[in-house]
Amino acid sequence: MKFMRRVFVLLSALILMSVSNAVFAADFSANTKQEVLTAALNKLEAMNNRKVLNVIQGQNSTNQPIKIMFRDLAALGYGTCEAVTAKTNEGKLVILISSNYKTAPVEAVACLIAHESVHHENTKTYEEEVRAWNTEVQTWISFTNVNPSLKQSDSKLVKRLNYLSKLYIKDGNQMTSIANLIANQPAYASLKRS
Repeated sequence: MKFMRRVFVLLSALILMSVSNAVFAADFSANTKQEVLTAALNKLEAMNNRKVLNVIQGQNSTNQPIKIMFRDLAALGYGTCEAVTAKTNEGKLVILISSNYKTAPVEAVACLIAHESVHHENTKTYEEEVRAWNTEVQTWISFTNVNPSLKQSDSKLVKRLNYLSKLYIKDGNQMTSIANLIANQPAYASLKRS
């Protein structure tokens, strides 16, 4: 009889936990309709990355949810970029992620979203870019600490994230080498320095 009660209590607790997780899951429909992007946002939520999610959901310079979508960035003149944050004619923010990454691991896509969330400030400064890359690399390290097998993907995006995380760790969890990378890229040459 005691055994049956324990089983009942355990099953009840498991059912309650699964129902409560479903009830409290964030609704990202204001951000995207694309399943891969929703899955990436869910991964950020599972990692409790509230700072990024709060920005994405409206705690940003526009006080509105940021739309996120895959696009052919080369056709838009951003062929060397993985993702960009832009302001629409209506004053809303949108994150455009290269359509090349539709099949990348969702955790890697989540890192691009985390990076681009920093650009809601739109200061167009070198310091903002360094903060964005820092957010991206720390997000990747968090994901790979939980699931080291993510590093094994052949995805171009994963290879980039692995490279950045190696630089970050080599520098003693500092942005020194990554900041130098940013400083030496022509795409960032026009960024103001504070």
